[in-house]
Amino acid sequence: MTLYKTLLFFHILTMAVWVGGNILLAFIWGRVAATRDAQLKVRFDRVAGIAGTILVASAIIVLGTGIGMVLESEAVELSQTWVWLGLALFGVSLIIGVAYYAPQSAKILAALEAGDSEAADRRTKRFDIMV
Repeated sequence: MTLYKTLLFFHILTMAVWVGGNILLAFIWGRVAATRDAQLKVRFDRVAGIAGTILVASAIIVLGTGIGMVLESEAVELSQTWVWLGLALFGVSLIIGVAYYAPQSAKILAALEAGDSEAADRRTKRFDIMV
């Protein structure tokens, strides 16, 4: 197996983990958010934090293997539209995750742990708009 094919394999595998994991978390959150069980929401948020670490790691591997494939291939260049568009979308995803989702998740968890279900629910409604 060539280096390019190895990079491609891990690129596709980690892309499936990254995208699929985020979609799964969004669906599960939709079910959890519909409940009135604050403890369930706290438990979900803690588990989502662990899953988030895996999803961030997979996103970094997707970026690294993608760059590796571009460098390894003679047919693919950074100037090609699909390559820079993929990098741009990765950047947008990163910015939204870091600037919005991470802080909102922390605020929802803090409100739930403090017993302030109303504040958590308000933040959850705003959070759901983005999911």
